[in-house]
Amino acid sequence: MRITLLLEAADQIWGGVKVALEDANWLHRRGHQVTVVSRSGPPAWMNLSCAFQQVEDFRPENLPDADVLIGTFWCTVPWIASAGPQKGVPVHFCQGYEGDNPENEQVRDRIEATYRLPGLHHITISPHLTSLMRDRFGIRAHEVTYVIDHEVHKPAQIRAPQSPLRVGLVGPYSVPWKDLPTGYQACQLAHKAGQNLILVRASNTPPSPEEQNLPFPVEWHQELRPDQMGEYYRSLDVFLGTSSGVEEGFFLPAIEAMACGVPNVLTDIPCFRNHAKLVDHDRYALFVDRQDATAMAEAIVLAGALPDVRTALRAGGIEVASHYHPDRHGEQLEAVLQSLAATPAVGAQHPQANQHPQGNQPTQVSQQPTPPQPSELRLVTKEIPTPPLPVSLPMPERPLLSNNPATKAETPTQQVPPGSNFANSISSLAGKVFGTQPQDGNPLARLLGELHDAAHQEKAKGNFRNVARLLEAARCLSNDDKAEALSKATSRLASGNAEQALQLYDERLQAGDDDEELHTGRGNALHALGRIHEAAQAFRAALAVGARTPDNYNRLGVVLYQAGDVIAARQSFERALMLDPNHVDARANLSALPAA
Repeated sequence: MRITLLLEAADQIWGGVKVALEDANWLHRRGHQVTVVSRSGPPAWMNLSCAFQQVEDFRPENLPDADVLIGTFWCTVPWIASAGPQKGVPVHFCQGYEGDNPENEQVRDRIEATYRLPGLHHITISPHLTSLMRDRFGIRAHEVTYVIDHEVHKPAQIRAPQSPLRVGLVGPYSVPWKDLPTGYQACQLAHKAGQNLILVRASNTPPSPEEQNLPFPVEWHQELRPDQMGEYYRSLDVFLGTSSGVEEGFFLPAIEAMACGVPNVLTDIPCFRNHAKLVDHDRYALFVDRQDATAMAEAIVLAGALPDVRTALRAGGIEVASHYHPDRHGEQLEAVLQSLAATPAVGAQHPQANQHPQGNQPTQVSQQPTPPQPSELRLVTKEIPTPPLPVSLPMPERPLLSNNPATKAETPTQQVPPGSNFANSISSLAGKVFGTQPQDGNPLARLLGELHDAAHQEKAKGNFRNVARLLEAARCLSNDDKAEALSKATSRLASGNAEQALQLYDERLQAGDDDEELHTGRGNALHALGRIHEAAQAFRAALAVGARTPDNYNRLGVVLYQAGDVIAARQSFERALMLDPNHVDARANLSALPAA
């Protein structure tokens, strides 16, 4: 095949650029005639074996004739849509949806119009993006798994954590949804709590002013080449993935760190959770709520303190990474491109030479894609003019261990939370790693033993503050007042005594506990009492403390609808589906809303 691949800036070290260029090299080695066309010069940070061409813009006269023409970013997609059949079948290779990036707010309409252009084929790199494109734009995309270089990214020898603990963080500070500030806040909290650590920072840009005076030790690595990243990861004890939004399509560094045997601490977003579909478990990372610096700090401490946690995360991460192999990815991509080259897109409209898009302006959309089919779970009856929402608010189940108050840090000077709450959350995270039914007995007893063993190890090292924290965690496990109160409140609510349940929730909030379980339970109680507006406030409070989950957005949407605010309800259900495109309740509820 003759393949042309458009890149805005091939000389910049970004994950998406790296993957696209590695794909070009792989296809070239397979015997295909590949040309990379870019507005910039060639990459100085990797060897490009295929042909390269620098152009002022992507007008057809600047492009070689080809069988397939690939656009890798929204700005390049209008060009491939208008290039004409001689330049190749137009293929949009989506590695992340740009329209949800807050930095692109001014051009969001143009981005959405680009995704609605007719006559395009589409390829994605994750189930999350495949679902997003289907549900939001009616696009049926071909999914091709991502790839890492296992010659570069291979496990380090098993060893005990170093002192100081080396915590890795990768990516540009300037991209809001990467949310590096939360990673910095987490390191500061762990540092103040007595964890001896050094942040090992890797970026392709110089430190920003905000990064130059961080209140803990930092080791800076700038513009590492791809072949140097393996050594970087293997030098770490913990790797942080801080991304906070659905804009993150995959995040290659997390998988690279897993392949190197490094325990991961990741935010609970779709692109990180998708890996569980490959291995049928989630023991490849400690997951924390987005923008929750406190929970992230606790996970850092946990990953550095408990040997069983590190062993579980190392094994799970290596297993996940094994599924992202270059040959598997390349063969999938090659097969898809060959199929597309043989079947040109239906409905493609190629303008005349004087109608090419100017600059990065997308062409006008002349036809809409086929909308997605309505869900089979749509529960609407014609006899009811304004149908009630079909799904009731779910009751929260008591977890094995209590959850930590999700405290969002606002500034780098955030104070360390009280020791009991801090330790309690450590215990909760540990419980998630060990699971509810380990093979060797009671999970609570096992966890208590691990915490005491870790305390003895820290005592031998002279880390007495860590000793105190670990013993406090054990104490919290054996005497958890909040969990007991939650259990009573849930029982009262389930038996129909919403007033007593509400009283118990209010008492815990007044005592200083402030987390998602309490606010969600309080919202359920208020809803049962018919106090709809107050219930909405409670569910908003649950979201405010960091529990931005599809379930909570669905709960909020239900009460907003019942309060008469259909527009806000629709937005809430849509937000739930952005986080989880397969959320059955939110999809059914959205379908049940009156037409806008």
